[in-house]
Amino acid sequence: MIGWTREAKHLATTALWATAIALASVGCGFERATGNAMGTTYSIQADCPGPLPRDRIDAELDRLNALLSTYDPHSELSRFNRSPSGVALPVSPELVAVVDAAFVVAEQTRGAFDATVAPLVALWGFGADAAQRAPLDSEVAQALRSVDYRRVAHGRDPPTLEKLLPATLDLSGIAKGFAVDRIAGVLDDAGCGSYLIEFGGEIRASGNPTGGGPWRLGVESPSGADYVRTLLLENGALATSGDYRQYRESDGVRVSHIIDPRTGYPVRHRLASVTVVADTAMMADAMATALLVMGATEATRFAGDSGVAALFVVRVDDGFEVFHSAAMAAYLGRG
Repeated sequence: MIGWTREAKHLATTALWATAIALASVGCGFERATGNAMGTTYSIQADCPGPLPRDRIDAELDRLNALLSTYDPHSELSRFNRSPSGVALPVSPELVAVVDAAFVVAEQTRGAFDATVAPLVALWGFGADAAQRAPLDSEVAQALRSVDYRRVAHGRDPPTLEKLLPATLDLSGIAKGFAVDRIAGVLDDAGCGSYLIEFGGEIRASGNPTGGGPWRLGVESPSGADYVRTLLLENGALATSGDYRQYRESDGVRVSHIIDPRTGYPVRHRLASVTVVADTAMMADAMATALLVMGATEATRFAGDSGVAALFVVRVDDGFEVFHSAAMAAYLGRG
């Protein structure tokens, strides 16, 4: 029997909610907005010369959902997934941009991140087409044959996607990061000098909160009891990927929603979460997922060799061990 537990990927912020309360009480120019989009929630704090452009933000999120959703059968992505092989399908520049970034990370990580993982995600009981039972090994092997980002080609001028071989795209490991970056673009266009965006666990920061200094962001312990580290961010993005917020249980065994595209099976190592800081939320989102797939040993080596700013939380017998790559040291705060 399968029992389901579904929650959005989450990164807690030590200053996000507390500062919002303080800002509201002192009226220092920051405005806050919250809402729901793309199957999750968002929270924005921004210091803008005029009112926070909420209508433009909501319109952009609705537009992106219509492009990137795997749950909406009418989305541009769903239309591509139904298309036959050998047909260059005209699509939006935004969809091509997300697919291109996903394939860059796939190449960098040698397939630890692969947007064609959709058949395996569904087979293990997650996503829009989730199966209702644990798969057989033979079914995993069959699905794995269609997982390879090189099965899909993309063009930029004009923007197109084409299946070279049968494939199904799932951009959930990068789409919310892209959405955060697009919200940041709306705020930049509105002249907002400082802001903090949190959307489904991905964060983008610009400028400084009230009182100056960087934004202080707390990375939540997988136990939910505390924060394992405080990170300082002024202009950049941050994303956390964890195996403890979204999972299912099959015959008493906990099955993570993080599927290794290289093996076809959910990850079963002790790496509980990875937090990545990058220039864009899209790249932080995808890289955090890839590092979590790798496991602690491979991910630590990769982050060190590639200069990725990453924080790792690993399960040990008496709790959790926390360590970071050399590039993450610049973002560590006290407390």
